[in-house]
Amino acid sequence: MKIILVRHGEAENSTPTISDSQRELTDKGKSDIHKIGKFIKNSSLAVKQVYYSPYTRTKHTAEILSEELKYSGEMVASDDLAAGRGCTDIISCLVNFSNSDTVLLVGHNPDITYFAAKLLGNSNVAENLVFQPGSTIAINVAREKFDHGQIIWAISPDNLGV
Repeated sequence: MKIILVRHGEAENSTPTISDSQRELTDKGKSDIHKIGKFIKNSSLAVKQVYYSPYTRTKHTAEILSEELKYSGEMVASDDLAAGRGCTDIISCLVNFSNSDTVLLVGHNPDITYFAAKLLGNSNVAENLVFQPGSTIAINVAREKFDHGQIIWAISPDNLGV
């Protein structure tokens, strides 16, 4: 299966009145996610399902991506993708898809970095993955083991120009 991991776009800072889970995307964050959405849309991958962390910034990231992808399915909020959860529990949802399916997951750093490293079968690679806000990596991995996957792409919105 193909798993597209996306870190949420750049978000406003926490304040005494805005909790971490309620942080909104900045204008740059929104612009970056539109770029990433267009990039994914122009790829050969057709997204079958979108999961996102229940935080405001990840929900808005998933909404922008879905808009750009013309994704008409239901987006699913998953506590398994919440900050600090490590992302690996989402695998229980992914086993229901086939190896030809593509699933898009929107989460947080460093969880998404460690999850990508797990899917690649090498925890040491996490220190070499750079997940700036809005960055994406697509990994081809057998759903029978969710290990030893291959990178299809890894890109930051800053590499996509205007």
